[in-house]
Amino acid sequence: MFKRLLLIAWVGLMVFMVSCKGPQGEVGPQGEKGDTGAAGPAGPAGEDGTSGGGALIISSGADATDSTGGYITGISELTAADDSLLQSSAVLVYIKAQGVYWPLPGVVSFGNNTVSNFTFIHGIEESTFFVQLIQTNWSEQELENAPERDFEDVRVVIIPGTILGRMNGQINLKSYEETIAALGLTDKDTKFGKKIKLVKK
Repeated sequence: MFKRLLLIAWVGLMVFMVSCKGPQGEVGPQGEKGDTGAAGPAGPAGEDGTSGGGALIISSGADATDSTGGYITGISELTAADDSLLQSSAVLVYIKAQGVYWPLPGVVSFGNNTVSNFTFIHGIEESTFFVQLIQTNWSEQELENAPERDFEDVRVVIIPGTILGRMNGQINLKSYEETIAALGLTDKDTKFGKKIKLVKK
């Protein structure tokens, strides 16, 4: 009998405790900021990027050779950094005709059985980098009245020597498309050159 009364009293006490639950109190003030945790392990190294790494393209746009059968393009107002880069870089030149980039030195076909052999020279003169195209299939006398050759573009690709060395001859540099793809170059890496007339000294 006593155990039964004790059980009833215990149940009643539990009901009383549950029914006496009061309203929730306010949130206490924020505690002080804890110490910074230890740094996590370093992540794996990322893959090499595909940017030109200093390589660039100079584009002349559509133009034509002059009365000597040649053409000069380039960029002026070089900075000291530009000058240093160009002094230690390889220079590749391509003439675009009939929708095709023709590597120089070499043969360029202008259509209608019109073919010319071109080579080039380049240099820096008075803060101007220039590339001069020269037709080689004409005698010196013939060049005085050489026929005009129209082209769609002249592209000059500048490749720093350090980058060219890493290419290990694995790229066909005679192909403009393969060359710029290997260098990761795009239109944003193109500078527009201008026709230049060098002053003879």
